[in-house]
Amino acid sequence: MALPYVSMSDIAFQVISSDVLSGVFMTKVDGSVIEATEKGFVCIRQSTTSKLDIGNVYYITLPFTSCPDCFRLGLNWKVVGGPPSGLSNIFVRVEDDGYSSKLEYRSTADNFGFTYSDNSFKNAVRLPLYLKESRFSQSRNIYGMLSGRQRILSASVSDEHELETDYMTEEMHRKLIIALMHDEVYVNGRLMTQSSDYSVDWDNYVMDMGVKTAKGKCNMLANTASRSSNCE
Repeated sequence: MALPYVSMSDIAFQVISSDVLSGVFMTKVDGSVIEATEKGFVCIRQSTTSKLDIGNVYYITLPFTSCPDCFRLGLNWKVVGGPPSGLSNIFVRVEDDGYSSKLEYRSTADNFGFTYSDNSFKNAVRLPLYLKESRFSQSRNIYGMLSGRQRILSASVSDEHELETDYMTEEMHRKLIIALMHDEVYVNGRLMTQSSDYSVDWDNYVMDMGVKTAKGKCNMLANTASRSSNCE
């Protein structure tokens, strides 16, 4: 599945391997190299023995100067006979038209196969999803005074949105669910929390090059609320 991107800052990810990473490279769709770099990654946890189950952990961002319309990413390794430099999904450059969103996520501890030694690092990817208009969820507690007047003891307003994706594969839905279950999730830079189960509309699927795709959705709650209280 091809993934959209607006700028190189849309992409940041982790790599875990028992071997030593020496560089990241960008290729055309056919695999021919466009640009290579030995920058843009840092080893944040390093194996002291070959038997450690986690291996070396790298945080990778993209310092490339090229911004081609289509590209893939690959990895170079220092160890002879190390893992193959497998190519990533295709990234396709798009305009920021509101129908794709930058998703960033991280946790305070290792989980879901990710490791978080540095809590300032966020995984990042742009996906074909967007947030619908706000639905303001309101609650209030009212009490009556001896005079008969009604007063609001406390009130809150929560900003909730429905997140909806474009047609995506089952694998991409599964990965998005994992991302949304992290401790911190940012959609276009805004901290949000999933507030309903993620569902996929497989009843209205579309076949894309022989692969079943469907739309997914869930509710997202912005971590902002207005509250007032009267405690006389």
